[in-house]
Amino acid sequence: MLSTWFRNPRRLACAVILFSTSVVASENTTEDRLAAYNQHYPAISYTQLRKAIDAGEVFLLDTNRAETYAKGHLPGAYSLADRATLERRLPVLKNYPIVVYCGGPQCTAWFTGADFATAKGYTNIMHFKGGLKEWKEQGDSLATGKTQ
Repeated sequence: MLSTWFRNPRRLACAVILFSTSVVASENTTEDRLAAYNQHYPAISYTQLRKAIDAGEVFLLDTNRAETYAKGHLPGAYSLADRATLERRLPVLKNYPIVVYCGGPQCTAWFTGADFATAKGYTNIMHFKGGLKEWKEQGDSLATGKTQ
């Protein structure tokens, strides 16, 4: 059946247009979603995050895959992939600052962490856009192993 589409130039042109339209629509959806998340979940800078961590005033949620978390994560961060530990360690106060992050500025895995925290009733959720990439660029070390 597909061979019929590709033998006919008009059908081929229609298929190309349909495919390119769906790709553009998909990109717009991602851009729209990014804009909505950025608006709803404010960004926190490296400097602000570093101060909050040093003061013990933030809960860190790593949204990377379990393998990436094991290789290195922000000190004190809990892995979204380890829901059992995460559920036990979530803050009691629903307005406690929660910072979600992933690999770096191009990563959108933090959306899942923000959705998770929102579903649990948390209201003070921020994202660290720079993620692991900026953390390392600032000269900070990553922790390894599981946060208890």
